[in-house]
Amino acid sequence: MGTMNTTPPLPKWYALSVYSRQEKAAHSEIQAFGLESFLPTAPVRRLWSDRVKQLEQPLFPGYLFVKLALSPEVRIKLIRLRQVIDLVGKNKNYATSGVMVSCIPENQIDSLRLLIQSPNLLEPTQRLIAGTEVMISAGPLKGAYGIVEREPSGKRRIIVQVPLLGRGVRTELSVDDVLSHQELGLPHANLSVAPNNPFVTGERLQSHRASCM
Repeated sequence: MGTMNTTPPLPKWYALSVYSRQEKAAHSEIQAFGLESFLPTAPVRRLWSDRVKQLEQPLFPGYLFVKLALSPEVRIKLIRLRQVIDLVGKNKNYATSGVMVSCIPENQIDSLRLLIQSPNLLEPTQRLIAGTEVMISAGPLKGAYGIVEREPSGKRRIIVQVPLLGRGVRTELSVDDVLSHQELGLPHANLSVAPNNPFVTGERLQSHRASCM
C-alpha cells in the first residue's frame, strides 16, 4: 500500500481582510498567536482643533498580510478573531486543485517593506497600473520590484503593486536609484558577460515574480 504524503505546507504570505479600522488590533492579535503579521503603514498629518498630529495609517485599509503554513484548521482560527473577515483569494476549485487560497509572492512583501523603511512620501494607489515590472538594483530602494512611471518634469516614480488586492503604493525615485536593464533599455547581451553586473535579467525577474516562497 502507498503511503499518504504528510509533508506539512510551507509558510507563505497571504492577504487577510479585516473590518474597517481594525487593522492594528488584528495585527496584534495575530502576532499573539505566534504568527508573522505585516501591516504596512505610513505617517499621515491630521489637523485637529488645536494642533497638527502625525498618525500612522494603513497603506491598504481593510487588509494586512500574514505568513503561515495554511490549513483548514489555521484558517478557522484566523476567522474566529473578531477583527477578521477572511483570507483574500479563496479558490473555488480547492477540492480538485488542493490550493485553498492564493498566496502573495515574497518579493511583493519585501518590496513593500523597502518602501515603508525609506523616508520617502508614500501614496496608495487604488487600481493596478499597466507597465513592465523592473527591479531597483542600487540605491536606497535596492531590491524593490515595481512599475516605473515618468513625469513630464523628468521625475520617476515606482509603484509596488499587490495584484491580489488590485492596489499598490507609489513613491518617488531618488537620483541614487538605478533601474534594471528593462527600464534602461539595455540588451541582454551586455549583461551576460559581467558576473558582478548589478542588473537582473528578465528570466530571473520572471521566476522571482511568480514565486510565493
